[in-house]
Amino acid sequence: MFDDQTDEELVTEAERPLRDLLLLMPHLQVRTAFVIDYQSAEPALVHQVGTNADVTMRTVHRGTAAIGRMLVAVYQEGGNGPLPADCVHALGALLAELGDLADTCHSIAASCQRYTADYNPRTPKVIPNARP
Repeated sequence: MFDDQTDEELVTEAERPLRDLLLLMPHLQVRTAFVIDYQSAEPALVHQVGTNADVTMRTVHRGTAAIGRMLVAVYQEGGNGPLPADCVHALGALLAELGDLADTCHSIAASCQRYTADYNPRTPKVIPNARP
């Protein structure tokens, strides 16, 4: 479902994947303590959630790699001394949170893919986002 699509196709499906993922999650039912019931959800919803989670995960991975490349470039160009400790702390906290987000998105995308492996609508149905 996700692997045969190019990045451009995924982006056109989800222009704001993280926002859309967060706004679609309330549509899913929870079975027991924090276990999402993907099986009882509408396949179109599970497909949209999975696509948004997959695109978000890719974006986070690419963004954290870009941050790393930028930091290397700054120090290779002879930056003016080390970064202040508060900047290093904030950057470390951001990267840790982004890593956790990517891990969670991977779990969501894999679960959605498991439940929609045979889903192939003739006319795609779009589930509207919840409103914050």
